[in-house]
Amino acid sequence: MDFIVNWLYLPYTKGLSKINTMDNLAKLKILFLAAEPSDSAKLRLGKELMAVRERLKDNQYFIVKDQWAVKPADVLETILEEKPHIVHFSGHGTESGELCLEDEQGKLKTVTADALSKLFKLASDHVKCVILNTCFSELQAKAISQFIPVVIGTKKEIADAAAIKFSTGFYTTLSPDLSQKSFKIAFDRGCVSVQFDSLPDHLTPTLIEGLPEVRFTAEVDAAFLSITDPKGASFNVLKKGLILAGKKMGLQEEIVKQILDEKIENLKLHIDAIKEYEESLAEILRSEYPLSESSNSALRQLQLGLNLNDEEVETIKRRHFSDPKINTPETWYDRGRAKVVLGSYDVALEYFKKAIEKDKDYSGAYFEKGFAHEKKKEFDLAIDAYSKAIDFNNKWESNTNLSLAYYNRGLSYFSIITEDEEQKRSNMLLALKNWDESIAINPKEPNAYFNRGLVYEFLEKLDDAIENFKVSFEMPTDDKRKSQTADRIARCYSILANFEEAQKWTDVATRHLMEV
Repeated sequence: MDFIVNWLYLPYTKGLSKINTMDNLAKLKILFLAAEPSDSAKLRLGKELMAVRERLKDNQYFIVKDQWAVKPADVLETILEEKPHIVHFSGHGTESGELCLEDEQGKLKTVTADALSKLFKLASDHVKCVILNTCFSELQAKAISQFIPVVIGTKKEIADAAAIKFSTGFYTTLSPDLSQKSFKIAFDRGCVSVQFDSLPDHLTPTLIEGLPEVRFTAEVDAAFLSITDPKGASFNVLKKGLILAGKKMGLQEEIVKQILDEKIENLKLHIDAIKEYEESLAEILRSEYPLSESSNSALRQLQLGLNLNDEEVETIKRRHFSDPKINTPETWYDRGRAKVVLGSYDVALEYFKKAIEKDKDYSGAYFEKGFAHEKKKEFDLAIDAYSKAIDFNNKWESNTNLSLAYYNRGLSYFSIITEDEEQKRSNMLLALKNWDESIAINPKEPNAYFNRGLVYEFLEKLDDAIENFKVSFEMPTDDKRKSQTADRIARCYSILANFEEAQKWTDVATRHLMEV
């Protein structure tokens, strides 16, 4: 293709829009694998890696990962786990075309070209280039090129200095679009770097292109780096360009379309996977922050199931964790509410405390703090929190208000257990006072009338008790509450020796109980 894609795909953002700010670009991974068996000649592999890192230290597009003393099993495991875009081998190769790795004792262990090609067949979805900066690696490169679009090897022995010069020249020039054109330009620069330093190995590196299907697939991947929504007029134009590019490579149109259709479907699935992970993370953060070990484990399992790499996940997490909204009073309140629903009152209290630290007169948070203490039967602490909610009387939430704060504070006074009869009477009067205030604000709360009736019944003011129970009974409630209310009325009438009314309300209670 004649164009180079200059955008990098950023995993799911709001609206799946393209982001091209430097801070948000997804990193492209270079995996540097080195082996120097103890029974082989010593090389300056560390210097090569150091030189590569130095050239890329200010490059925001690439990240370099490395692994040393590589054994055959390490190669497969590391490549499949890291999912690099570029794999760079540094070390020894044999004249018969084998790659030299290490065994468990650190001694030489060779890997055949056929074995390497089968390994990269498994990694062909993400690896776009393999560099074999080892001696006599042309045979290996040709085998790998069956599945990888660009493979760079050597025709003969290559000196340490030449290997280092080639690597630094190559990575200095490499464009992050990972297109065929960019790899060729970087390869040429690497070769010139060797030649320019008057080293005799400038003809040693060799670039081998993959099969047309492999190269076209890689071009599609490079073009799709900029796509966050595979539809619309611009995407249709891009498809036409890719079809023409495939034909120029000598591919039949049906093969081109087959590759394109498969890649488009994979892209859609990938976008959906990123969106699902992001939504799941957001859902957890609504109830928990920082993330617990169990939540991290669950997210890791989801990541594996969705086939997302670590960089994509880190990009999503970094965006969420840096969002100022993650640390607002309202967010901490919402997390506390979620924990209350789960019955995790201790954690909920910590979250409501954080909400209050950030907003001192947040009545909704004080209310919920009081509710959590109430559930833990810490009634004195609940009363204190409800009192602050009432005193501030500011910033109530949708499920809280001043009337409910009085109502719940009354419940806490009513629920205090004490053997001291005088204290118990005092608590009952305080509960009654709070329910009076609650009804004054909201005269349509049946439970407040019912509870006020209980206090009057305790105080032996039975007429007042009956009056409040009847008001509660007439309000919309379920049959269970109506049965309970009618039963309290019957008890009061019974104590007053009005047995006719007592029987009447007993029958009412029974009738509603049968409806439950």
